[in-house]
Amino acid sequence: MGAEKRTSSRPELWVVAAWALVACEFGLAIYLGLKQPGGGPVLVYTIGPPLLVGCALLLGAAGAVWSFFHRPFGSSQRLIAFCMLGFVIASASYPLPFPSYREGRPTAVAMHLPFRGEWTVAWDGLDEDINYVQRTRPDRRFGFTFVIARDGVTRAKLDDPHTAFAFDAEVLAPCDATVARVVGDLPDAGPDVRDDVGNHVVLEIAPGEFAFLCNLRQGSVAVKPGEHVARGQVLARVGWSAFSPLMAEPHLALYAQDTPDLRAGQSIPLYFHDYFIGEQHVERGVPRGAGFFIGRAPQGERVHAQP
Repeated sequence: MGAEKRTSSRPELWVVAAWALVACEFGLAIYLGLKQPGGGPVLVYTIGPPLLVGCALLLGAAGAVWSFFHRPFGSSQRLIAFCMLGFVIASASYPLPFPSYREGRPTAVAMHLPFRGEWTVAWDGLDEDINYVQRTRPDRRFGFTFVIARDGVTRAKLDDPHTAFAFDAEVLAPCDATVARVVGDLPDAGPDVRDDVGNHVVLEIAPGEFAFLCNLRQGSVAVKPGEHVARGQVLARVGWSAFSPLMAEPHLALYAQDTPDLRAGQSIPLYFHDYFIGEQHVERGVPRGAGFFIGRAPQGERVHAQP
């Protein structure tokens, strides 16, 4: 009886590991909350939560097997450990926005709309309630996605994404910049493309600040790395070289980050200057999106540049 009591009061190894896992999650949260520059937070944010969830599931399974063969199954230390593992799984699975060190510190570069004519904002760069997918992307948390809508639809034929009105539209430089990177040979294959960036042009708009213009048409890129471009210069045309379930048709994506390397940087907020929402002139602002759903009229703001 005494030996059994001493054994039951001693913390079991998997229970100690559960406490350690909770401590790791709190440590990860504190580190990300510091909002440090560099690639460390990107790496931790990207692999940390999935790793915590995987470890919690494995540890919970091991604890259940151990408890089944070493009764009583529902001892207090075991129940507490199972609750802690459940907490780790639930909290680490929740899609919290990436804590960019540039949050609240937008680029000082005066960005302009990268197109001619009227476009609709599908997803915008600052509204976390609407932009719930991009907010979990360290590189494009503050990114924008644009489509062309006419009479409430974005395609000439609903069943043919290639008839999207945005397809083959000109993409313009949003500011004076230097071309840092170009990819232009990927096919406009839509769902057959396993990439959500596709053909793209990367512009160095300021030291340590790079603008990405993505989903460009194959063979349409008209600039080269190292070339200086002026605001309004034609860079390429919209294609369908990128694909994601939420943007399953040609569109234009624009975002800024602190490195020219794909998926390796932290997103930078940006504001557009001197544009119109209908007839209302906006000197500096963030056009708002309202989501994008195939078959439904896009509800985001319709914007165009100075006539």
